[in-house]
Amino acid sequence: MSRGPGLRSHAEGREPEETFRAVASVVLLVLALARPALAGDFRLGIGGGATFVTGNYADTYKSGWNGTVRALWLPSSAPVGVRGAGSYGQDAPKSSDVSGTPIGNSALYGVDVNAAVRLVGQGADGLHVNLGIGFRSLRQKIQTPSVGTVTRTDSNISYNVGAGFSTSRLFVEAEAVYFKVKGTSLVSIPVTVGFQF
Repeated sequence: MSRGPGLRSHAEGREPEETFRAVASVVLLVLALARPALAGDFRLGIGGGATFVTGNYADTYKSGWNGTVRALWLPSSAPVGVRGAGSYGQDAPKSSDVSGTPIGNSALYGVDVNAAVRLVGQGADGLHVNLGIGFRSLRQKIQTPSVGTVTRTDSNISYNVGAGFSTSRLFVEAEAVYFKVKGTSLVSIPVTVGFQF
């Protein structure tokens, strides 16, 4: 099967889920240990919401859902900080088959690292915008007559821009995420609401 630049099949290395879990675990452990020293400048949250799909992605899949773990550090002494997030979501197909080939839900794994800029507020609380880079892994299940169910995983660098609002206990964020699969440009827009500490 041919692949575009920068893409790899999960058969060539570790499963994307394993890599995602390992990276997310290390990042969350470091952030949790650092939390007391950072006081109001740091927020760690978990949430979920809707993921809207557009363009080529919307030709095959409907809007779905996402679960997100998000860390935000915005020092009180400066308006610029760092946002990191890990997410998982699914989108259901618009039709049970595409060109005669049965397909299942798509699963999208993501990790982002962003520069965050506080517009209003103090520390990590208030209104912020963010811009950065990440990694996306899209898993699709396809039913073939000769082999049965085939799981195809495509991974690539992603880019995202978004905005969010934080209080001491709650956060809401909206992002626009761009990435390519097999040379096709895909855009998803996750909107997330969650709790944080």
